[in-house]
Amino acid sequence: MKKLVSAALVAALLTTVFSLSACNDTSDVSESSVTVEESSVQPVESSAESSQESSKKEVSKTPISGTQISEMKSYLDSYQNVPEFDWKIEAIHAKSVTNGETITLICDNSSISYNKLVIQQFKEATNTAGFKKVVVANTDGTSASVDKALNTAVNDKSNVIILFGDIDKDAVSTNIEYAQANGIEVISAGCIGVGQQDHFVDYTMPVNYQLLGKCLADWTIVQKSGSANVLAVNCTDSHLSNTVATGFQNEFDKYISNLTGYCTGINAASSEIDNGLANKIKKALQDDPNLNYVVVFSDGMINDAVSAVSQLSKKIPVIATGGSDDAFTAARNGSLEMLAAQSFEWTAYGMTDYAMKVMAKASLPKEQYLPFRIITPESIANDINRFGGLSGNFNLICFGSYFENGYSYTWQG
Repeated sequence: MKKLVSAALVAALLTTVFSLSACNDTSDVSESSVTVEESSVQPVESSAESSQESSKKEVSKTPISGTQISEMKSYLDSYQNVPEFDWKIEAIHAKSVTNGETITLICDNSSISYNKLVIQQFKEATNTAGFKKVVVANTDGTSASVDKALNTAVNDKSNVIILFGDIDKDAVSTNIEYAQANGIEVISAGCIGVGQQDHFVDYTMPVNYQLLGKCLADWTIVQKSGSANVLAVNCTDSHLSNTVATGFQNEFDKYISNLTGYCTGINAASSEIDNGLANKIKKALQDDPNLNYVVVFSDGMINDAVSAVSQLSKKIPVIATGGSDDAFTAARNGSLEMLAAQSFEWTAYGMTDYAMKVMAKASLPKEQYLPFRIITPESIANDINRFGGLSGNFNLICFGSYFENGYSYTWQG
């Protein structure tokens, strides 16, 4: 029965993702092109779509005012500062929780560069917290490797398992339940937004990933004075990308009408990264010369977007969200006008903090505070100068290390 209920939940989640996925899709995937009627979002003009589009109800809104744009700019400016540690989080005596305990981290793919960074910092954070044993599974992006890791966690007598990233929980549900049957609590992290439903796991660490999408939408609106014509690139098999896309479209539709702008969506699978996606983006930009922004919801797709724009005579600004070295490099060298940067180190410490609260049966936050920061080529250059020319660790440059001391202090109870 638990599996049936969980399957129903994920079906509902996927329906929401597709109906709210970034703008209207230009791909051939039928599910991804579901359109919310009365939206400012418009598809790329084509003969196949024009007859459908003409039947849609026109939307009329009052164009966003200069005052609203000014307020939006001030709001965005607040995210350009180095985030501060939230000293209001509930303290926990870590050593009393972690003494003699084992924690296991299972990523969707442990060889991905971003995950490697998270893993490195997770080991540091859990060591600081005092866990007796920390196990990090070797996974290759397949459900079989995750299944193996779940079985190994049972054999290791792990006390808690964290599933990080885009793991297909339906495919590994049997071994999730096997772990739970052996008294192991299973936590999902790194992809589900606040208020979204998860399934099979015992707990989901809630992070406001929708806010990333909101800020990406606000950036285009501010920079184009309310007349944003956006090409949005979404990774359909990434829960995180879909969550960011939802936040983007909700904000974009709130302020942009068909009278002032529109958004065209490209929904692509991760298998298309470095495998035809750049050409798809390039074609969409060539087919619609009025597009004036490219927004990317998955950092793995940044290089494709940048490559596509570089091949055009008209240089269109690209913005994105991400936390990888490649994303930072693209922001630093100006390939990205703006990056809503996520901290892999803060993510690792946040997961450790959440896991200990689960183990201690403490009250769990409605939102786990994992801040992001809006960075630009200019702000990166200023930060590097502030660090005396140090440029090798973008997480340190952009987020500092003060939050590590904050967690260490609150973990003393």
